[in-house]
Amino acid sequence: MAKPKQNRGRRILRKLGITALVLVVFLLMFVAAFIFNPFEGSVVELRDAVPRGVNFFARKERLAEDFEAFPEPKFWSKLSETRGFTELVKGSLGQSWRRAGLDRALLQVSDSLDRVRNDSGGFVDVMRDVLGTEVLIAGNQLNHRTSPPEPLAEPYWCLYARVSWRVKALHGLAGFGLVQGQLRQNGVDVSNDGEDLLVKLSGASQPLYVRRYLDLLMVSNHKPLIEQSQRLLDGNRDEEPIGQMAAYTDGAEKRIQRWASANAQDPVNVLEFVIEPNTFDSFRRLATSWPNPQNRDSMNERVLASFVNLKGWQQITGGLMFADGVLAATGQVGLNSKQHTPFQSSFYRAEQESRAKWLDPFLRMVPETACAAAALRMPAGEFLHAMFGALEDAEKELVNDAMRRTTFQGTNVVDTNDLIERMKVAFLPRTGFVFRQNDPDMSRDDKGELMVPVAAKSPMPQVAWVFWLRPGGAAIAEELVTMLRTYFSTFRFQKVWHLPVPTATGKLQENVTEFTNARIPGTGEIAMIVFRDFFVISNSGPLIRDILRTRYPGMTGARSMRDLPEFPAIENELPSEMNALVWLHGENLLPMFEDYLAFAEADSDQADPEWLMQNRPTAEEQVRRSQFPRYPSKASMPKTMVDEGGEFEVAVMAYLRDLWRRERTNFTTEDRQQLEQWKAMAQMLRVGCVQLELENNFIRYQARLMVR
Repeated sequence: MAKPKQNRGRRILRKLGITALVLVVFLLMFVAAFIFNPFEGSVVELRDAVPRGVNFFARKERLAEDFEAFPEPKFWSKLSETRGFTELVKGSLGQSWRRAGLDRALLQVSDSLDRVRNDSGGFVDVMRDVLGTEVLIAGNQLNHRTSPPEPLAEPYWCLYARVSWRVKALHGLAGFGLVQGQLRQNGVDVSNDGEDLLVKLSGASQPLYVRRYLDLLMVSNHKPLIEQSQRLLDGNRDEEPIGQMAAYTDGAEKRIQRWASANAQDPVNVLEFVIEPNTFDSFRRLATSWPNPQNRDSMNERVLASFVNLKGWQQITGGLMFADGVLAATGQVGLNSKQHTPFQSSFYRAEQESRAKWLDPFLRMVPETACAAAALRMPAGEFLHAMFGALEDAEKELVNDAMRRTTFQGTNVVDTNDLIERMKVAFLPRTGFVFRQNDPDMSRDDKGELMVPVAAKSPMPQVAWVFWLRPGGAAIAEELVTMLRTYFSTFRFQKVWHLPVPTATGKLQENVTEFTNARIPGTGEIAMIVFRDFFVISNSGPLIRDILRTRYPGMTGARSMRDLPEFPAIENELPSEMNALVWLHGENLLPMFEDYLAFAEADSDQADPEWLMQNRPTAEEQVRRSQFPRYPSKASMPKTMVDEGGEFEVAVMAYLRDLWRRERTNFTTEDRQQLEQWKAMAQMLRVGCVQLELENNFIRYQARLMVR
């Protein structure tokens, strides 16, 4: 009798199961028809939705993995423990960040993310469900519908995000009037606009257009940008995505892959970007004024203007990579070669030579005590012309006047450019630089007097220029050294010394020739040497001595920058052919910035007595020539003119005071703050390296910063 009851129970369960299954099927059909299809596919490549004509583009994958809790990235706690971090945050850089309101903006974004998560009961987490997997932003700074394109009052932009099923569901529900009514009660006006949702936020100047395609959510303030992206997704052949643009594939994608392979990073944590800098008004203003070839206060900027022309920068593409203790960047700058000056054209057409033949020998000469070094493949003669051209007119005339009273290779010298033309045949198209903290030379002669006195006290670093010599070029370089030794007084040098280079068993055959003048800032001398395939000029004889000692480690035991523990990681990234490399050593940079800060604090309106003593003879001669030319010498002047209060004495003191005002440090509060920032950065930095590959139409770059 129990059997029929059991059968009835099974039939009831079967009917309930079928009913439940039918309800689930109908529910899925309803969701698929009116909300979203749970079984739909994914967009293979989000970059294929971004049109190539945008002025800016950035892409980041796995953003959620970079944060413990937004807005603090995972590396922040470790970074905040490094030396110099507190000073950096409290300094001008941190203040400018706060003045711009960026700290408040991040907190507001964080509060908004928390509010969405809390209001949805944890169903939606913006970082997890919208931004966390893959996110891109792209847009335009110019209105390309006008001819020529005009700057927009506000940029057009579009956010592209790979979203989760939760966001798909919410996007589908937001299309229903009932849901839209609830959203309006919460201050968000949502309506349907064709395929898009039109979202109006209180206080916003523009509405937002929201469209979903598979797992891609697009949010934009410009509907035509979304429509252009949709055409790309639909396979329209009249559109081309940014991901297939040569500047992107060559300048970003391939270079990032190369970096990842060299550093065994898979996957690589990278922020990709494409920027057309001259579409930004702030960059255009910078490009028109910096670097200024006529800057009266900065010779460095005048020299830099020979190399850099920001107006010709068409695109900057690449990636910013994050690894443990390392911040790296790689990419490419597209150039408009029509903007090149003749010197820049020659610079970009430098020789093609393997790194092993030109760069490695130079790096083996850079002492481990150096704070920075640089090597560039470029025509040395044109570079020397550019350097001389950057001098002020009065300075050039002073040097040219001395040159006209000399001979070189048996004939008179017309001017400095004439000498450079005769010299440049001796040099290969390569130039190196070595920088080191200024350590005053306290050597004394037999009389107990300083061999290299310095009147123009300055923390200016020791700097050496290294030139590679062609076969037979050493004789021409030696001729220059001979000319300066012969006419040293014509160039207002006071003494000539020969500095030996000691080794473990004696000394090298070559000596460093030093020409002293106490008014040469910081070091009081110019030094040079010709040895083997190199010609070195420096403002420090001891620096050249140490470069030679480093060149022969087997004889001297000296160590080069290549012996530092950080160098193998740098060398692993160097290509076989390159045009330039810049090296920074934080530990050695730090004392140099400390010297500058101490010098700034010691700044005084009153001229230093030693400085007055050293500069008075030159001042008297200059004043006599310019203001009292009727007298052949000071001795021929009446006593009333040269005594205290006399006309000549007053003029000399006025000249010295003006000279002191121009030569003293004259650091402003802003200058000191900037030095503090550089000091803090040096404290945080272990080593930094920038490498460049140059062609006429692009600059390929790679940088690596290793923090302590």
